[in-house]
Amino acid sequence: DHLQPAVVVAAARGPAKRARVAVKAEKTQAQLSVTRVLYEHLYARIGRARGLVDLVANKLAFEKEFPGKDPRREMMNFVYRAKSRGDGPELYPQLERSVLAAYNGTLRRFGLVDFDDLLKSAEQLLDDERILATVRGEYPYLLVDEFQDFNQLQTRLVLRMQTGIGRVTAVGDERQSIYAFRGAACESNFRLFLETFVDATVRRTKAEDEEEDGAGDVTDGGGKGSMECLTRNYRSHQSIVDLGNIVARDTIGGSELLTRLRVPLQAQESAPVVPVAVWHATDVANEGELVAERIRGLVNSGTCPASEIAVLSRCLQFGTYRPTGQIEAALLRRGIPFVVRGGHSALKSRRMQLLMALVRVLANSDDDIAFEACMVELAVDVGPATANIIRALGNDKI
Repeated sequence: DHLQPAVVVAAARGPAKRARVAVKAEKTQAQLSVTRVLYEHLYARIGRARGLVDLVANKLAFEKEFPGKDPRREMMNFVYRAKSRGDGPELYPQLERSVLAAYNGTLRRFGLVDFDDLLKSAEQLLDDERILATVRGEYPYLLVDEFQDFNQLQTRLVLRMQTGIGRVTAVGDERQSIYAFRGAACESNFRLFLETFVDATVRRTKAEDEEEDGAGDVTDGGGKGSMECLTRNYRSHQSIVDLGNIVARDTIGGSELLTRLRVPLQAQESAPVVPVAVWHATDVANEGELVAERIRGLVNSGTCPASEIAVLSRCLQFGTYRPTGQIEAALLRRGIPFVVRGGHSALKSRRMQLLMALVRVLANSDDDIAFEACMVELAVDVGPATANIIRALGNDKI
């Protein structure tokens, strides 16, 4: 209901709205009842026998341990982080242990595993030296892509399969690490890989020693790996690459690892270098105003045609948040037309379409399509059958 246009919500106050709220509350209560029954079943079968904390009876402690607007979401975030590290319940204090044990117990109760369970099971299998030898024989070489997005469990699998052997290549860029919320452990992954395969001497088998002995590359039956940096950027002009180099350099924060990894890039020779300006906005609304005002200035001055201006965004929508939403709104206020590519404009969202339908009906009572959308979507207890009856009356009688 809170996603509907404000004018619609205001018009819906009264008995009809209270009825809808009551229905929604009843559905929510039913969901909570099912959740509680499931929890109580699990706690009775698993939790109490293990001496775990009852979350229902210790609600205050639960919310204190998982602070935030939504303690349940914070609780699940804790579960995901713990699972991505391969941690078991026994590693945590009693309350966190209760949560993690209840989650794992629910999966096992229904014969399920999640993605991190698959990784953990694979790691446990490789603890058996015979299985490890078989896997190494089946996969003598290992190529790892997008290494910056690996979580700790995935990295441990790589180390388990190749430690002491070194026939592994990892490709990654820590500047592109965007999955920390899913458990990606970028810096620790690169540090472990460099320590294990690049900076340390990796033993060689006798056959490998004999194969490369003629080239003089192997000393004392061992050798080191290497870190190669791909410094040529084929996608961007030099001005963009220079800006990226500045940002990368200024965000190292004294880290020796990042200093080692963040090698300056060079662009492929192409168009002449153009200046790049860096602006700082106080918030997303201010950012939208700055961008829209800059675009208006370029267009009005004739410096650049509107068709050659673009706003690039990595993500058009993340959950209910739209990074471009404020920019689109600022452009609309200035009467600047724009086209959204690679996603949907804010004007194409369902709530905005409903609002526009309402405006169209107020402006033109003969707009049947907009009127039908308002009846079906916004009016209370009006379905297709009632809409047909109203439509049959004709506009002059409505």
